[in-house]
Amino acid sequence: MSIAATAACALLGAVGPQAVADPAPNSTEGQSVTPNIKVRDDGWIEYKPLLDKVGAEGTKFRAKGTRNAGGDCKVSRTSSASAGAKQATYTEEVAYNPAKCEFEFLAAKLTPEQLSTLRSLKKSAGGDEFKSSSDSKTKSAALDATYARHLKTSWIDPINITISSQDVGLEWTNSDWSRWAYKRDSFKGCIGGVCLDETYIVSGSDGLETLSDGWRKTANVHFRNDSFALWVVAIVGPAGWAACGFPTDNTADFHHQDKVTGFKSGASEWSWDDSKSGACTNLVHHGEQTGASYPF
Repeated sequence: MSIAATAACALLGAVGPQAVADPAPNSTEGQSVTPNIKVRDDGWIEYKPLLDKVGAEGTKFRAKGTRNAGGDCKVSRTSSASAGAKQATYTEEVAYNPAKCEFEFLAAKLTPEQLSTLRSLKKSAGGDEFKSSSDSKTKSAALDATYARHLKTSWIDPINITISSQDVGLEWTNSDWSRWAYKRDSFKGCIGGVCLDETYIVSGSDGLETLSDGWRKTANVHFRNDSFALWVVAIVGPAGWAACGFPTDNTADFHHQDKVTGFKSGASEWSWDDSKSGACTNLVHHGEQTGASYPF
């Protein structure tokens, strides 16, 4: 494992994808598709980090992905934190090599001010679905400490619009879970009630599992956009069409498979196994935000 990958794992406790060689230098020549995206001559697609705009110093690391039966490349991550860890973090995909099925990430700890700025920079998606436990459960012991963890994953387009996102949260004590929730959002390019571009939910599921040492909340959702290639061409122009590989189908699919686990000790674990496929999704990058809070 490289020094950068080791530092990133120490920062966020990640134990997910296999680390590979050190990140390539950012000076590699290539073509800028948008101010936020560059297609390099060595095959890497660079995404300009949102973290740079909030002044957060992070650590870069590489991860090797896997290909599914359809040939699409994907990567997953699992991270953990101790009971006393309150730090909010953001892990952003900053480069992707489709031919090698390799990803480069930037991981950073955020102050409350930086987190607020980051949220304002990521243009919000429209609300699709919200679900929560009906009521907060009564604690079985008055002295039980309360813990919380949430995980929000996002797919972000070439101009930093969040195409789709899912936020999953769990609150618990040393003896039982207290409450849970998830929120799903997607982008709707609507003017005067007419949607020129729309991402919508195809299917979704969720569950709550009781473990021997804690509780796990899961939420899975499949979003689809039937005109995504047309949207990319509209906002980027011919360079975007070429960077997409001149697709003949305009459809793009975005999947979120997220888990948050709370342990009786107060420690927590979170993981995602998200994927993208279809037209122009090489120009879409991933974001992961988490913290020891219940923001619902």
